[in-house]
Amino acid sequence: MQAIYEEVSFELDKMDSRENYHSPTETEDDVYVNTEDCSQKLKISTGPQAVDDVYVNRQQLHPKTKTCTASSDCKVVIFVLGLLLLGALASLCAVGILYHSKVVSTEILRERHDNATSELMVLKDNATETERLYEELKVKHHEFVSTYSKTEQLKEMLKAKYQQVHECLSACSAKQTCTLCEEGWKTLGLKCYYFSTDKLDWTQSKDYCVEKGGHLVIITSQTEQDFVVSQIRETHWIGLNDLETEGQWMWVNNQPVTEMGVTFWYRSPQGISEPDNWRVEDPTGENCAALGHEVGITDKWFDASCRKLKQFICEI
Repeated sequence: MQAIYEEVSFELDKMDSRENYHSPTETEDDVYVNTEDCSQKLKISTGPQAVDDVYVNRQQLHPKTKTCTASSDCKVVIFVLGLLLLGALASLCAVGILYHSKVVSTEILRERHDNATSELMVLKDNATETERLYEELKVKHHEFVSTYSKTEQLKEMLKAKYQQVHECLSACSAKQTCTLCEEGWKTLGLKCYYFSTDKLDWTQSKDYCVEKGGHLVIITSQTEQDFVVSQIRETHWIGLNDLETEGQWMWVNNQPVTEMGVTFWYRSPQGISEPDNWRVEDPTGENCAALGHEVGITDKWFDASCRKLKQFICEI
């Protein structure tokens, strides 16, 4: 069939080249052949006068063939475009799903980040509070240890005094006569006091009292203050100093003077009161306390240079 179609096309081209061409009339010897995939008939003359005359209505045949071919191509193009459109829609849906997933994931991560940040802030505040409590407990522990140490010292002192009093009372019961304090010491209640005649600096005076089994006097009441004042005629060292920290006066048993509840510093009606840490005589200041002053006052406390030589009062 393809060969026939090609032959017909060749003959048609020959017919077009003829100037006086006229379509022959249809005879009984005409043969009609259907073209491939079309309803158009192809007429071939077989009569005696038109053996080599073949005609075809080219204006009808070729357009029909072209229309048929164009329709098939359009279907293919539409099919391909449909596939592309479906692919584009699928891609768009996939992108939308991915975008939605990313947005949801971002929100979840942001929420988790905010929650974690809040928890971290709470933990930080708790850690800060714990650290503050730890520092407070550390200070209190230090104070407790210091207080315990002082208590132990007082306990040992009281134990020694108790032993001394017990021995004295035992001796008194046996002899009916005794004195609580050694010779050269004076008694007030259960305490014994030694008033020196020699003059030493404050540190030497402290060491001397320790050698005697006691310490520089610690005045804790008005009665005790009046007693020691009544026994002296000039200034004497007492067991009070601020050598460790300026302005923080401590007794020789490491007890702050403020805890005793009584102080007898000199208060001037006009001018400077004691302690004044005067640095004219000693550039290091006045860091030791004495009962009385060189000018003649003996019933008040004065700060003085620890290097000065004074008489002193010991206590057991």
